[in-house]
Amino acid sequence: MNTVHLQYIIEIERTRSISQAAENLFIGQPNLSRILHEMEKSVGFAIFERSSKGARPTERGAVFLQHAKSILRELEQIDALGPRNPVPNRLRVCIPRSAAIFDATAVYLAQLEQQSLDAVIRECHARKALELLQGGEAELGVIRFRAEYRDYFEEQSRSRGLSVQILSRYRYQLVMHKSHPLAQNQSISRSELTAFPEIVHGDNFRIAGKSEELQRRRIYSVDRMSQVALLEKIPGSYMWSSPMPLNTLERWNLIQRRCGEYPTAYHDALLYYPHYMMTEIESGFVQMVQRLYAGQKTI
Repeated sequence: MNTVHLQYIIEIERTRSISQAAENLFIGQPNLSRILHEMEKSVGFAIFERSSKGARPTERGAVFLQHAKSILRELEQIDALGPRNPVPNRLRVCIPRSAAIFDATAVYLAQLEQQSLDAVIRECHARKALELLQGGEAELGVIRFRAEYRDYFEEQSRSRGLSVQILSRYRYQLVMHKSHPLAQNQSISRSELTAFPEIVHGDNFRIAGKSEELQRRRIYSVDRMSQVALLEKIPGSYMWSSPMPLNTLERWNLIQRRCGEYPTAYHDALLYYPHYMMTEIESGFVQMVQRLYAGQKTI
């Protein structure tokens, strides 16, 4: 069975449309329909039900697609066992959602003199970064996790053949606009925040909780620029964030304050394959990250 054709079938499931899948795959719709027909003839049952609403998996088709995805994941893991070949002028990295790291990465990319640069910067959580690194979609990563899970993430990284370098240990701080009523306080308690709206970074919207939590005003946003706009426009708003560099804060007229009552500690860690021969661009990125964290205070 052609594994490329399995990828085609999975794309049909993802888009729920043969025509849209064909467009995404850069092949003609008649060719994709023929491939699907031959696949269904080979397995002896219909993989999709076609209707005016699109293509949806049949009961057997859904099971078939689960096995197809499993096959492709296993093949990716086999490929990852082989030598990883560096590609000049290419940078594939994963970073946490952090203004400090993103700004430093942007400055680094701007300083590169290569006329051709193929860079992919993915902002994602730690588990997703491990998947991308293992699958060969990224060569380097910076991950963030709660300090209490350090053993788990170190074990998960090393089981994938990755080296782990702990970069920092810190607690989140409060970020607010310079005009915030509490801006003059160098340290702020949680009780002082009760009357102010919180900008929450995340896409998991809370629909239930304790009564006192429901009475608090929270605004959820995953977009960095939206968060900055909210902090500027909504009087008294604040947000929890990892330590941000002074130049980033000044750019958006923000300040950062400590809260001694914030209990959770975090680690940022650098991940890379020890036997991978990094390109000049990749090794430069690693050096940039190490310099960035070398100047940060740890707890």
